[in-house]
Amino acid sequence: MPQTILITGASSGIGKETAKLFAARGWNVVATMRAPKKKKS
Repeated sequence: MPQTILITGASSGIGKETAKLFAARGWNVVATMRAPKKKKS
């Protein structure tokens, strides 16, 4: 059963990279951001 992690501030920077890292390792990632329209790809 995969672990689940909640990451806030996932639109850029450390939050974004952390979300990508955990997702790549098979975790369920729940990520939030204040302004999704301003998300950097």
